[in-house]
Amino acid sequence: MEVIELTSDPNVSMDELAERIQLDQALAAKIVRTVNSSFYGLRQPCANVRKALVMLGLGPVKTLALGFSLVGSFESLSDDGFNWEEYWRRGLYSALAARCMAEAIGRESVADEAFLAALMQDIGMVAIKETLGDEYIGIIKSTNGNHHVLIRHEIEALDLNHAEVGALLATKWRLPAQLVIPIRFHEKPTAAPGSEAELARLAHIGTMVHDVLTETEPAQALRRLYEKAKSMCGAEPMICDEVLKHVSSHAREMSSLFSVSTGTTVSAEDILAQAARSLVELSKEGVGPGAAILGGGDEAFATVPHDPLTGAVGREGFIVASRRAFEIASEDESRIATIVHIAVEGLEQVRSAFGDVARDEALLGLATTFNRSFEPMGGLVCRVGEAVFAVVLPDVGRRDVARAIENMREQIVTASAMWSPDTNNEPMPITICAGVASVEPETRSVFTNDKLLVGASARATQAARASGGNCVRAFVPKANKKAA
Repeated sequence: MEVIELTSDPNVSMDELAERIQLDQALAAKIVRTVNSSFYGLRQPCANVRKALVMLGLGPVKTLALGFSLVGSFESLSDDGFNWEEYWRRGLYSALAARCMAEAIGRESVADEAFLAALMQDIGMVAIKETLGDEYIGIIKSTNGNHHVLIRHEIEALDLNHAEVGALLATKWRLPAQLVIPIRFHEKPTAAPGSEAELARLAHIGTMVHDVLTETEPAQALRRLYEKAKSMCGAEPMICDEVLKHVSSHAREMSSLFSVSTGTTVSAEDILAQAARSLVELSKEGVGPGAAILGGGDEAFATVPHDPLTGAVGREGFIVASRRAFEIASEDESRIATIVHIAVEGLEQVRSAFGDVARDEALLGLATTFNRSFEPMGGLVCRVGEAVFAVVLPDVGRRDVARAIENMREQIVTASAMWSPDTNNEPMPITICAGVASVEPETRSVFTNDKLLVGASARATQAARASGGNCVRAFVPKANKKAA
């Protein structure tokens, strides 16, 4: 409480705060040890709390002091059937992910609060467990390990839930609103009020990272993470992947520093690879998001050939999907259909410099990148030529698609360095030219059939190549070109 009161004063004396923390020698030692860990990556060692305050600033030291105090307050509590390992795994993974995501999207100013909010989000579970004992343990067991349904089970049995109880407890402890609000709304961040809503979103995304790293079948959890991170924070799939790797690489060390057990640490790289394979299989079975929207469950779609190298739907599937997307948009004026052609350039340079295997790895890497960008939008990725991909996107307009491709162009430069060990971590000389065409209100009179729509997208790709390459061009009707 003294730390909270001192750090709430913007003019707090560093010496006074350091002196107060160092009254608890065990706490001070933990803070110094953590500050010197690889998690913070200081270039020179830190000898005491005072120096930590100078080197890192108020936020990280406050976070560590409160985090260690929280963990320490639980040390005397019995397990009595409560799964502490699962509890701390969820809390610590979520905290690491929330902090990393905040930094990745340029919100460093709230990164420390995001860490604490995620670490404390389920504190209400402990309060209820200590109060009701076996009755609450039974409620937790009734979820069969699915934390997402816990609140519903709590309300049905107790007419309250751990998010509400946690917020009440945080209020009683006189914690600031930056922690109370995310604790209260971590399960439903869109309902969070005021400026603290951002912290609730970050804590929620943190739990989704935890899900990807702990579920036996991570593909669906990864897809949910991509969708929510994009809609809540504007984070692209590549950022999510980096957050996953960050949590995976630091989880074991932070568990040790906090003196909690979180079980076996998993490899984010292995999980991403497993998820990618699962997404390919779902696509082949016609049950991926794009396939489902386009009627992929029927036999005609499910049996179309897939590219054996990338797992993408082949040309036949693209023809079927583009026709169906066009029909949906034509029958209902409130619907949209967008077609994208993506020409890949530089593959021959990759082959010449690194060999056929590296070229194939580049194609697989590109297909994975396209899927991560377009699947959350409901798109279906197809390979329609040796170095040409196409994407069918129902209910997404050309401007949104063009923005997604622009983001993806930048991602490819960084990502290509990791596609093949033969490149020695150097980016591949690969660029993409993309053309976009959409059935929208201003183009309905132009596109009277699906072939015209597909042709417009292909011509837009040719225009992108003719203008110098490595860019995006969208088909716009002549009457609207000046406005566009």
